Amino acid sequence: MKPLLAFDLDGTLIDSALDIASAVNKTLRRHGKSSVPYDTVVAHIGEGLRKLLADFFTEYAENIEMLNKIELEFLATYEEEMLKETKLYPGVLNFLNNWQGPIGIITNKRIGPTKILLRHLGLKDFPWIEIFGADSLAEKKPSPLPLYTMMKLAGRTPEHTLMIGDGIPDMMSAQNAGVRSVAIDFGYTHPGILQTFKPAALLTHYSELHKVIQTLGFKA
Repeated sequence: MKPLLAFDLDGTLIDSALDIASAVNKTLRRHGKSSVPYDTVVAHIGEGLRKLLADFFTEYAENIEMLNKIELEFLATYEEEMLKETKLYPGVLNFLNNWQGPIGIITNKRIGPTKILLRHLGLKDFPWIEIFGADSLAEKKPSPLPLYTMMKLAGRTPEHTLMIGDGIPDMMSAQNAGVRSVAIDFGYTHPGILQTFKPAALLTHYSELHKVIQTLGFKA
Protein backbone atom coordinates (compact mmCIF):
# COMPACT_ATOMS: atom_id res chain seq x y z
CA MET A 1 0.00 0.00 0.00
CA LYS A 2 1.35 3.41 -0.95
CA PRO A 3 1.37 5.92 1.88
CA LEU A 4 -0.57 9.15 2.07
CA LEU A 5 1.84 12.02 1.51
CA ALA A 6 0.71 15.19 3.29
CA PHE A 7 2.73 18.15 2.03
CA ASP A 8 3.26 21.53 3.58
CA LEU A 9 3.24 24.34 0.98
CA ASP A 10 5.56 27.31 1.62
CA GLY A 11 9.15 26.15 1.92
CA THR A 12 8.16 22.62 0.92
CA LEU A 13 6.45 22.54 -2.47
CA ILE A 14 6.95 26.21 -3.32
CA ASP A 15 9.52 28.90 -2.64
CA SER A 16 7.36 31.92 -1.84
CA ALA A 17 9.61 33.79 0.59
CA LEU A 18 10.55 36.68 -1.72
CA ASP A 19 6.92 37.62 -2.31
CA ILE A 20 6.00 37.20 1.36
CA ALA A 21 8.96 39.38 2.39
CA SER A 22 7.97 42.04 -0.13
CA ALA A 23 4.41 42.15 1.21
CA VAL A 24 5.63 42.24 4.83
CA ASN A 25 7.95 45.14 4.14
CA LYS A 26 5.34 47.13 2.24
CA THR A 27 2.99 46.66 5.18
CA LEU A 28 5.67 47.73 7.65
CA ARG A 29 6.52 50.86 5.67
CA ARG A 30 2.85 51.77 5.44
CA HIS A 31 2.89 51.96 9.23
CA GLY A 32 6.07 54.02 9.42
CA LYS A 33 8.34 51.09 10.23
CA SER A 34 11.65 50.20 8.63
CA SER A 35 11.95 47.29 6.26
CA VAL A 36 13.44 44.10 7.69
CA PRO A 37 15.97 41.80 5.99
CA TYR A 38 14.76 38.91 3.87
CA ASP A 39 16.31 36.35 6.23
CA THR A 40 14.42 37.86 9.15
CA VAL A 41 11.08 37.43 7.38
CA VAL A 42 11.98 33.86 6.37
CA ALA A 43 12.68 32.99 10.00
CA HIS A 44 9.08 33.91 10.88
CA ILE A 45 7.30 32.02 8.07
CA GLY A 46 5.44 28.85 8.89
CA GLU A 47 3.24 29.46 11.91
CA GLY A 48 0.48 31.30 10.11
CA LEU A 49 -0.22 34.87 9.08
CA ARG A 50 -1.37 36.18 12.46
CA LYS A 51 1.82 35.01 14.16
CA LEU A 52 3.95 36.38 11.30
CA LEU A 53 2.45 39.86 11.60
CA ALA A 54 2.31 39.86 15.39
CA ASP A 55 6.07 39.20 15.43
CA PHE A 56 6.67 42.46 13.52
CA PHE A 57 3.93 44.52 15.19
CA THR A 58 4.66 43.61 18.79
CA GLU A 59 3.12 46.84 20.03
CA TYR A 60 -0.28 45.48 18.98
CA ALA A 61 0.12 42.06 20.60
CA GLU A 62 -2.95 42.64 22.78
CA ASN A 63 -4.87 44.77 20.28
CA ILE A 64 -6.90 42.26 18.27
CA GLU A 65 -8.75 44.97 16.37
CA MET A 66 -5.52 46.52 15.13
CA LEU A 67 -4.01 43.16 14.24
CA ASN A 68 -7.13 42.35 12.23
CA LYS A 69 -6.72 45.63 10.34
CA ILE A 70 -3.05 44.97 9.62
CA GLU A 71 -3.86 41.43 8.53
CA LEU A 72 -6.37 42.70 5.97
CA GLU A 73 -3.82 45.24 4.72
CA PHE A 74 -1.19 42.54 4.36
CA LEU A 75 -3.53 40.19 2.50
CA ALA A 76 -4.41 42.92 -0.01
CA THR A 77 -0.73 43.67 -0.52
CA TYR A 78 0.25 40.01 -0.72
CA GLU A 79 -2.33 39.38 -3.44
CA GLU A 80 -0.50 42.01 -5.52
CA GLU A 81 2.90 40.44 -4.85
CA MET A 82 2.40 36.69 -4.56
CA LEU A 83 2.70 35.73 -8.21
CA LYS A 84 5.84 37.76 -8.94
CA GLU A 85 8.69 35.59 -7.67
CA THR A 86 7.09 32.46 -6.18
CA LYS A 87 8.13 29.24 -7.89
CA LEU A 88 8.07 25.48 -7.45
CA TYR A 89 11.08 23.78 -5.97
CA PRO A 90 13.06 21.72 -8.50
CA GLY A 91 11.66 18.24 -9.08
CA VAL A 92 8.20 18.86 -7.59
CA LEU A 93 6.27 18.44 -10.84
CA ASN A 94 8.27 15.41 -11.91
CA PHE A 95 7.66 13.68 -8.59
CA LEU A 96 3.92 14.42 -8.52
CA ASN A 97 3.53 13.29 -12.14
CA ASN A 98 5.08 9.93 -11.25
CA TRP A 99 3.48 9.31 -7.85
CA GLN A 100 0.41 7.05 -7.86
CA GLY A 101 -0.50 7.18 -4.17
CA PRO A 102 -2.75 9.59 -2.25
CA ILE A 103 -1.54 13.16 -1.74
CA GLY A 104 -2.78 16.14 0.23
CA ILE A 105 -1.70 19.63 1.21
CA ILE A 106 -1.75 20.97 4.77
CA THR A 107 -0.57 24.57 5.00
CA ASN A 108 -0.83 27.38 7.51
CA LYS A 109 -1.37 29.80 4.62
CA ARG A 110 -5.00 30.87 4.19
CA ILE A 111 -6.94 28.77 1.70
CA GLY A 112 -7.75 31.68 -0.67
CA PRO A 113 -4.18 32.57 -1.65
CA THR A 114 -3.24 28.89 -1.47
CA LYS A 115 -5.65 27.99 -4.25
CA ILE A 116 -4.59 30.98 -6.37
CA LEU A 117 -0.96 29.90 -6.10
CA LEU A 118 -1.73 26.26 -6.89
CA ARG A 119 -3.57 27.32 -10.03
CA HIS A 120 -0.79 29.71 -11.07
CA LEU A 121 1.96 27.13 -10.55
CA GLY A 122 0.22 24.25 -12.29
CA LEU A 123 -0.56 22.23 -9.17
CA LYS A 124 -4.32 22.70 -9.02
CA ASP A 125 -5.29 19.69 -11.14
CA PHE A 126 -3.32 17.02 -9.31
CA PRO A 127 -5.60 14.53 -7.52
CA TRP A 128 -5.26 16.02 -4.05
CA ILE A 129 -7.29 14.17 -1.44
CA GLU A 130 -7.87 17.61 0.08
CA ILE A 131 -6.17 20.99 0.47
CA PHE A 132 -6.34 22.43 3.98
CA GLY A 133 -5.38 26.02 4.70
CA ALA A 134 -5.08 27.77 8.04
CA ASP A 135 -8.76 28.69 7.90
CA SER A 136 -10.12 25.39 6.53
CA LEU A 137 -10.67 23.59 9.84
CA ALA A 138 -11.22 24.51 13.47
CA GLU A 139 -7.49 24.03 14.17
CA LYS A 140 -4.29 24.36 12.15
CA LYS A 141 -0.79 22.89 12.52
CA PRO A 142 0.73 22.03 14.99
CA SER A 143 -2.68 20.58 15.88
CA PRO A 144 -3.07 17.00 14.63
CA LEU A 145 -6.60 17.79 13.38
CA PRO A 146 -5.63 18.49 9.74
CA LEU A 147 -3.65 15.24 9.55
CA TYR A 148 -6.40 13.25 11.29
CA THR A 149 -8.95 14.64 8.82
CA MET A 150 -6.73 14.03 5.80
CA MET A 151 -6.02 10.45 6.85
CA LYS A 152 -9.73 9.75 7.30
CA LEU A 153 -10.49 11.11 3.82
CA ALA A 154 -7.64 9.08 2.29
CA GLY A 155 -8.42 5.88 4.15
CA ARG A 156 -4.95 5.73 5.67
CA THR A 157 -3.70 5.10 9.21
CA PRO A 158 -0.84 7.00 10.87
CA GLU A 159 1.43 4.06 10.01
CA HIS A 160 0.66 4.62 6.33
CA THR A 161 1.05 8.40 6.29
CA LEU A 162 4.03 10.75 5.94
CA MET A 163 4.02 14.47 6.75
CA ILE A 164 6.48 16.30 4.49
CA GLY A 165 7.43 19.80 5.55
CA ASP A 166 10.07 22.37 6.37
CA GLY A 167 8.68 23.89 9.55
CA ILE A 168 8.37 23.25 13.26
CA PRO A 169 4.55 23.16 12.99
CA ASP A 170 4.89 20.34 10.42
CA MET A 171 7.13 18.29 12.69
CA MET A 172 4.92 18.90 15.74
CA SER A 173 1.70 18.14 13.87
CA ALA A 174 3.19 14.83 12.73
CA GLN A 175 4.27 13.95 16.25
CA ASN A 176 0.88 14.91 17.66
CA ALA A 177 -0.88 12.72 15.10
CA GLY A 178 1.47 9.73 15.52
CA VAL A 179 2.70 10.17 11.94
CA ARG A 180 6.28 9.94 10.71
CA SER A 181 7.70 13.09 9.16
CA VAL A 182 10.08 13.85 6.31
CA ALA A 183 11.95 17.10 6.91
CA ILE A 184 12.83 19.40 4.01
CA ASP A 185 16.42 20.61 4.26
CA PHE A 186 16.07 23.36 1.60
CA GLY A 187 13.11 25.18 3.14
CA TYR A 188 12.80 27.99 5.68
CA THR A 189 13.85 26.25 8.91
CA HIS A 190 17.42 25.17 9.54
CA PRO A 191 17.72 21.38 9.17
CA GLY A 192 19.46 21.20 12.53
CA ILE A 193 16.35 22.56 14.22
CA LEU A 194 14.11 20.13 12.34
CA GLN A 195 16.36 17.22 13.34
CA THR A 196 15.57 17.87 17.02
CA PHE A 197 12.05 16.58 16.25
CA LYS A 198 13.53 13.29 15.02
CA PRO A 199 12.04 13.14 11.52
CA ALA A 200 12.12 9.75 9.84
CA ALA A 201 14.14 11.19 6.95
CA LEU A 202 15.66 14.38 5.56
CA LEU A 203 14.89 15.32 1.95
CA THR A 204 17.53 17.23 0.02
CA HIS A 205 15.85 17.14 -3.44
CA TYR A 206 12.58 15.85 -4.82
CA SER A 207 14.48 13.50 -7.12
CA GLU A 208 15.26 11.49 -3.97
CA LEU A 209 11.74 11.29 -2.54
CA HIS A 210 10.81 7.96 -4.14
CA LYS A 211 13.96 6.43 -2.65
CA VAL A 212 13.24 8.00 0.76
CA ILE A 213 9.74 6.50 0.74
CA GLN A 214 11.18 3.08 -0.10
CA THR A 215 13.74 3.28 2.71
CA LEU A 216 10.83 3.89 5.10
CA GLY A 217 9.29 0.57 4.10
CA PHE A 218 6.70 1.65 1.55
CA LYS A 219 6.17 0.96 -2.13
CA ALA A 220 7.31 3.93 -4.17
